Formats: sequence, structure tokens, C-alpha cells
Amino acid sequence: MTTPLPPMPQPLLVQIGNIRVTEDVIMTPAGTWPLADVNVTSSDQTSTTTHTPAWAIVLVIVLIWFFFLSLLFLFAKERRVSGFVSVNVQAGPYTYTEQVPISTDFARHDTMNRVGYTQSLIGQARHRAIANRAAESSRHPEVQ
Repeated sequence: MTTPLPPMPQPLLVQIGNIRVTEDVIMTPAGTWPLADVNVTSSDQTSTTTHTPAWAIVLVIVLIWFFFLSLLFLFAKERRVSGFVSVNVQAGPYTYTEQVPISTDFARHDTMNRVGYTQSLIGQARHRAIANRAAESSRHPEVQ
């Protein structure tokens, strides 16, 4: 006598902070919902500032007595990104918001691309659900 094997877990397709997405479901700390029944939105709450780096100021102070051209070091700038991207998952009356901390441009673009990919997976899941309903209704037409 053999016991049936438990169902294989689906592979994780994308993760945004604590939000995990497979082909059929989206999992958050607040709950797990079918992918076709959720909406995912994002809000970019980051800011970018530019500063003169400390190394440039030190070089100007050290070299100003020798070369007036050292003042050109003050044109050196570095960009700093800070803030977070807020990702909101809504499934019926339930919502979950994840705030992903951002410290680089790459992290911001990566997070927004992950949200876009999740939204495309939701669109595919909704398309499959509509196709399955159409196939079911064509196999079992209701008699009027």
C-alpha cells in the first residue's frame, strides 16, 4: 500500500520584500490569495540628491596652495538615492502594503520591474481563468 505524495510546491517566480509570487498564488504575511483575484500597485517614494563628495573637498583644501586648478574638483558630484517603494497588494477587502527600502537607482528600477512582472503574471492568470470558464461553459451548456 502506497501513500499519495503531497503536491509539489510551485516554484517562486518573483519576490518583492515579503511578497512572494508563484504561477497561481500570491503570498504575503497577511495571507495567500489566487493570483487572478489580486491587484498590485506601487508608489515610488524615493528622492535623489547630489552632493560634492568629501574626497573632492579634501583635495581642494590640500592642493589649493599649489594649483588653482584644484578648484575643478568642486565640480565632482555624487548622487544619493534614499526612500522606499511602497507595493500594495489588494485582494477583495484585504490589503497588504510592503515598503521596500531603496538606496540606489538600480534597486529602484529592480523593484519597479518586479512589480511590472507581477502585474503581467496577474494578467496571464486572469486570462487563464477566463479561458477556463469559457471552456467549462462550452462543455456543459445550460438548458434554458
